[in-house]
Amino acid sequence: MKKLLVMLMILTLAVGMIACSNDKAEENSPTEVTILGTIKSEIGEEFEAALDIYNASQSDYLVKVVPMDGQNAFEKMTSLYASNNAPTIMVMGQEMADFKDKLLDVSQAEFSKLAYAGTQDNATHDGRVLGMPVTVEGFGLLYNKAVLDEAVGGDFDPATIKTRDDLENLFKQIESIGKKAIHLSPMDWSLGAHLSNKMFTTQSETHEGRVAFLEGVKDGSVDLASDTGFNNWVDTFDLLMKYNSNIESPLSADYDQGSVALGSGEVGFWFMGNWAYGPLVGVDPEGTFGIMPVPVSNEVDAYGNSQISVGVPMYFVIDQEQSSAEEQAGAINFLNWIVTSNEGQDYYVNKMNFIPVFDEFNQEPSDFMSKTIMEYTAAGQTLEWVNMLYPADAWPAMGASMQKYLDSKIDRQGLAEEFMAYWTEQ
Repeated sequence: MKKLLVMLMILTLAVGMIACSNDKAEENSPTEVTILGTIKSEIGEEFEAALDIYNASQSDYLVKVVPMDGQNAFEKMTSLYASNNAPTIMVMGQEMADFKDKLLDVSQAEFSKLAYAGTQDNATHDGRVLGMPVTVEGFGLLYNKAVLDEAVGGDFDPATIKTRDDLENLFKQIESIGKKAIHLSPMDWSLGAHLSNKMFTTQSETHEGRVAFLEGVKDGSVDLASDTGFNNWVDTFDLLMKYNSNIESPLSADYDQGSVALGSGEVGFWFMGNWAYGPLVGVDPEGTFGIMPVPVSNEVDAYGNSQISVGVPMYFVIDQEQSSAEEQAGAINFLNWIVTSNEGQDYYVNKMNFIPVFDEFNQEPSDFMSKTIMEYTAAGQTLEWVNMLYPADAWPAMGASMQKYLDSKIDRQGLAEEFMAYWTEQ
């Protein structure tokens, strides 16, 4: 009997020790913070490498990536919320308006206090600041300087291209040296979000005027088919299509073909943004790649002819509905690390090629394209990203219509009608 009691006491003690050990293990285990995707595919490896460094730098939190699994961000976030499995951190643009009630107010986070004035305007809803600006990006005509220097017989100066006719003459010069003028990517996001922005943002030199134009398209008081700005923009679209290197099969090209075509010097131009800088130097590490405006008029001083589109493309946001307080704290800790630590800043600027939008940043971009965007910004030669005001499904819808136009399935009137049909239903 005594032996049995002793054995029971030993067993009880052992179970207690195991339980204590498990409790301590749980106490010492880091809080897992999930992030949806790696911001964008071009920097996937670099972003995951930054996560590894952050995770190794402290033991309180472990940031892990939730893969997109081929879905777009809106679809993936919607399905994860529906399954009660929302990530702690997400990256949102236009989608923010649809998810705003599920997101944490981050106005008191250090990164919010460091963000440049105005960069969180599109992330502010009902007086709540819901996101950290990822960066600013610029889009327009990316160019291979070596090709353009050869075409003009000297040092190419983007300021010499003041009108649409100037651009066509340059296209002809490029073709005269045996190169193709431009690669035009047919992806709906490139056409429907970025190229369409050029039409909407040049309708007025004020934000209020652009919003009024959008509202006019929505309520039908603006007729795009007879609108001067729309027709000027389509004239430019026609020019890009006429000299498109993939003119025989305009919808077959993909993003990678664009970076290879421009990076290798097969073409002089590519309509795209500075997020493509990494893939371009991946093709030619010694190449010099710049960015310049897309002229939308033959009037020299027309608004938009000498400006590039620059804006905050997306924001880091934090879930408040399904994430614990510890997970939210971990998310803020990680985002603060990106913009305040030496390691985070190094990856932000030098590995992910982002342009910083925060005070007290010790790193500055050194590449030609980023410097050019900063010069346009400093000179006030930038255009608003009106596409950030679109509903989440606007760019896929307009992109699909622009693909039809690019493939000669509809004409100018049909393009105007499809745009109007979308917007008047909003």
